[in-house]
Amino acid sequence: MIARPTFVATPVRTATARVADPFAVLQRQVGRLIDDYRAPDTFGSGRIGATDITEDAAGYHIYIEVPGCSDRDITLNASNGVLSISGEKKSPLAEGDHKQHVSTRSFGAFAEHFSLPEGVDEDRITARIKDGVLHVTLPRRKPAKPSERRIEIQPG
Repeated sequence: MIARPTFVATPVRTATARVADPFAVLQRQVGRLIDDYRAPDTFGSGRIGATDITEDAAGYHIYIEVPGCSDRDITLNASNGVLSISGEKKSPLAEGDHKQHVSTRSFGAFAEHFSLPEGVDEDRITARIKDGVLHVTLPRRKPAKPSERRIEIQPG
């Protein structure tokens, strides 16, 4: 006769599962979504402000919100098909003996890099700042004119 193993039933303790409140979960998810949406537009995050890029017959235009920044606070460089914009928005409040009650403004360094489209003349890129908006103009290269010349044939 073959001996069969005997199985002994032992009680297993189970923890009571805690079900999350679906409204609390939804509230956390919406909160994260709003935080993620706001983050790129704040200077403290290292990113530049809201940006629009347009195109017309002359070239491309980049408009970037940089409130509180002057031309001395921003650096633009174009090299090897990449436009780099960096700078810092500094707090106008001097360190000293004052008491801050509320602060909702953002300060800090920011930087962004844009790949330039083909046909942009890097040597003619210009920028200006007015009313807290940086306007970068990326002109198109002038198309090469097909040149034709008559070549004289020398005898002999």
